[in-house]
Amino acid sequence: MNQVFFNIISNAIYALENSMARGGKNQNSQILIKTEVTDNQSVKIKIFDNGCGMTEEVRQRIFEPLFTTKFIGSGTGLGLSISYSIVVDNHKGQLICISAPEGGKDFLIEIPIDYNTKI
Repeated sequence: MNQVFFNIISNAIYALENSMARGGKNQNSQILIKTEVTDNQSVKIKIFDNGCGMTEEVRQRIFEPLFTTKFIGSGTGLGLSISYSIVVDNHKGQLICISAPEGGKDFLIEIPIDYNTKI
């Protein structure tokens, strides 16, 4: 899960820096992380940034291997694909992105709690 958090937060930092470099109006860049345990025995983690958002076309492709919107040499297009595999395949959870071109992104991670696993 460390890899998942690293990939999502690194992308959020990149989006915030990119937004400011393009003269974004929001000078108060933020990454917010919220966690909760749900009634249905899962952990929810929400990672939000208020950087540049993405179009629906881009949002639909972000978990595809080798898809990237970064400049050549800045990314491989594997981070979110690997993150998706870790959350969905390895932990039987969900990884969802909500975004709009106007700005900001929410990554929602939900993972079932396995009480047989030692923390």
